Amino acid sequence: MATISDVAREAGVSRSTVSSVLTGRKFVRPPTRARIEAAIERLQFSVNAGARALATSKTMTLGVVVRFHEAEFAPALAAYLFALSDAARDQGYSIVLMTDADGVAAVDRAIAQRQVDGLILLSVVNDDPRLGTIAKTRFPAVLIGMPEDTRGIDAVDLDFAVGARKLVDHLADAGHDKAMFVCWPEALYATGSTYAIRFAEAARRRAAERGVALVEQPLPVEPDLVREALVRVVGDPTLPGAILIHNDTAAAMMPLVLRELGLRVPQDRYVASLHSAELGAFFGIDFPSVASEPLAVSNAAVELLMRRLTTPDAPAEARLVTPGLSVANRFA
Repeated sequence: MATISDVAREAGVSRSTVSSVLTGRKFVRPPTRARIEAAIERLQFSVNAGARALATSKTMTLGVVVRFHEAEFAPALAAYLFALSDAARDQGYSIVLMTDADGVAAVDRAIAQRQVDGLILLSVVNDDPRLGTIAKTRFPAVLIGMPEDTRGIDAVDLDFAVGARKLVDHLADAGHDKAMFVCWPEALYATGSTYAIRFAEAARRRAAERGVALVEQPLPVEPDLVREALVRVVGDPTLPGAILIHNDTAAAMMPLVLRELGLRVPQDRYVASLHSAELGAFFGIDFPSVASEPLAVSNAAVELLMRRLTTPDAPAEARLVTPGLSVANRFA
């Protein structure tokens, strides 16, 4: 049976470097990691996960704490979960979803019982109660969401304010001085949802700067009522023909609604939206758009968490991923 020493000799590295790859305790350069992984496969080396956890006091598991508002669109959240799983696996970790209705209790239990090595919190809101025990114990964690006060916890998110400004600028540059803002239900903003608030506030400010009048149309919470509401407002000739969307359900349904109403884009309605490329490909969304970048955000979150696990006393970092604007040929 092959040993760590055999793997190290085969890969031309030290035993400690092999150990770092197996435990995830330290960063190993990708070419070196690839050499070690190839040696492990050739030698059919295996480590008992239970013994490894006992020996290193690590579970090699990350907890992903999901807080899902009923107005949010499940396929959009799934893009983050898949990306987080892939990024964690690349570092030698698996993830466990923590979907308890009481997110605070789930976080407290995970920390007290050392169920995971680190936590990733999704859909963070301002004054998020889940942050209390993390901040107090300094347990390794990263937030996907940018609250006004991160409580000294690493955080990463898309720069939704930049995305909003780019979309409003695009509408203004295309000659629109009025736009319908199809947005989230008021109940979602009331929760303190950081991404929704940051986008809306930035869109309003930029629209005022560019002389674009925004007519806000919050959609219902219930998904089955969203399509009905979209048909009503998009088909209303008294409302602006330019449409700015920040609502994943609305973005996914908009192509169907436009076809149902017999409206052409960009001739009859000019639509610009923030959504993920994955969502766009699946639902055939072909509008000028800013991508929500779940892959880049998830990779950054895992990277920050790996740094926190290896360097517990490093200063907390708040990182925003800058989105780009994509314009379909027919809108150019």
